[in-house]
Amino acid sequence: MASSKSEFEKISSVLDSFFESQRIKDALKHIYEHDISGWEKWWQIELAMHLSTLPNIGEWDMEHRFVTDKRTRIAQDAMALDIGFRLKSHSLGTWYFVELKQNNDYRRCIDNMAKDADKVFSARKRSNHGVTIRYIACAGIFLTCDHDELIEYANDRLNFDHYALAEVSDHHTLLLL
Repeated sequence: MASSKSEFEKISSVLDSFFESQRIKDALKHIYEHDISGWEKWWQIELAMHLSTLPNIGEWDMEHRFVTDKRTRIAQDAMALDIGFRLKSHSLGTWYFVELKQNNDYRRCIDNMAKDADKVFSARKRSNHGVTIRYIACAGIFLTCDHDELIEYANDRLNFDHYALAEVSDHHTLLLL
């Protein structure tokens, strides 16, 4: 069985390849310049289209539904995870999932990621359609800020063993849990 670090790196690699696109960098620059907010659905759609171009992706899905584990303190009975994909090298029913967040304010983005983490990590391991979660992550993108402030805030707010930070443009940073 693969380690969670190697699974984390597989999701990180897909997101890195997405943000390396000059088209995406230009779009993020325009989002920043025009002070556009609420572009999470755009990100989800663009990421789905990107997944369809990658040679190692067997299939992908948006808004995949899962029942929540009743042993958690989550009130809702079901949820939909933003985006999922299966690598061609993995069995048909084993997928990676990513819950996406965006906010220009890094504090709000991280706070929203922490709330989502409680929700998404309460999903049962098998979806309503029989897909099994191989690994699940939360990804948030926000305006770049002071690196030390960001690390301090993330360490105070998030209770995770590891996360990755990446500059995705001159103005935006990605945090992956």
